[in-house]
Amino acid sequence: MVRGGRPVLAILVGIAVIVGGCSGGGTASPTGGSPTSASASIAPTPTAVATPTPADPDALFSRGIAEGPAWQSFHMKIAVGGTVKAAFLKAMGNPSWAKLTTDVVLDGTVIEGDVDAQNLAFHLAMAVPAVAAFGSAALSGDLIIKDSNLYLKMAALGAKYREVKLGTVSKQLGVPVSVPTPGGSALTGLADLTSSIRSQLESDGVTPRVVGIEQIGGRDAYHIDLTVPLDKVNSDLAAAAAKAGAGAAILRQLKIDSVSSGIWIYKDNYQLAQVQIAGTSSTAGNLSFTMTLTNFDQPVTINAPAASDVTAGL
Repeated sequence: MVRGGRPVLAILVGIAVIVGGCSGGGTASPTGGSPTSASASIAPTPTAVATPTPADPDALFSRGIAEGPAWQSFHMKIAVGGTVKAAFLKAMGNPSWAKLTTDVVLDGTVIEGDVDAQNLAFHLAMAVPAVAAFGSAALSGDLIIKDSNLYLKMAALGAKYREVKLGTVSKQLGVPVSVPTPGGSALTGLADLTSSIRSQLESDGVTPRVVGIEQIGGRDAYHIDLTVPLDKVNSDLAAAAAKAGAGAAILRQLKIDSVSSGIWIYKDNYQLAQVQIAGTSSTAGNLSFTMTLTNFDQPVTINAPAASDVTAGL
């Protein structure tokens, strides 16, 4: 896919970005602090979208994505698995990976918590199992985003949250990072993004197909398989590698051998239930990503840590 300069897989992950960028809620609370319940604000009226029929995967897919900007809140769980080859990571040129001798196994990595769409706030707990390549110690942490501030607490770094302004992340990463403003304008931008993603997926030949109805969080959901053209994925990777700086050599050798993706749409109200992407590469290894959404529009309040629990900088 070339439209908008976004690779096919990046577009699929972009669906998850829409989700993470627009909502928050649920009753389960992550470790490191419990959000207190409060009445959520009234969600904006969603843009009118035709009600799909079960036999129409294109309409189901479009309706599920289009619902996103109207969400008030939800609970999100992201599970990551797979194995990344040590040789691939070392060739990327990052000094911290230079001494890797074993492959990095990510099975059991989980990020879970609440997202408040109306106020663009997050409270997520992170758990990474013991990774032999990084000292064989499990990692746990807590992430809060509130009022354009990011607070991160990792067990290995001490008992306090590290604070950083989201506006400074762009400089630290060396890439532009947009920080949306809470309110209607942010939700409007997300609506535009959902429309753009649908158009890009269509132009790249991604074909949706309903394969059945399955249970997600105890509710029926349409399972829609998204067939991604493998040649398009690899041509996009090649184009990205041609523009890359550090690590470009190994990126030019990267080839995806297989990829699968799908989304699940709740049957009763067409909200997005789950996104799943998996791929294999003889060069890099294999990776899987599953994001599950539940507890839409439940009352939730996400608070910043107390000042006494915060220290500056990451």
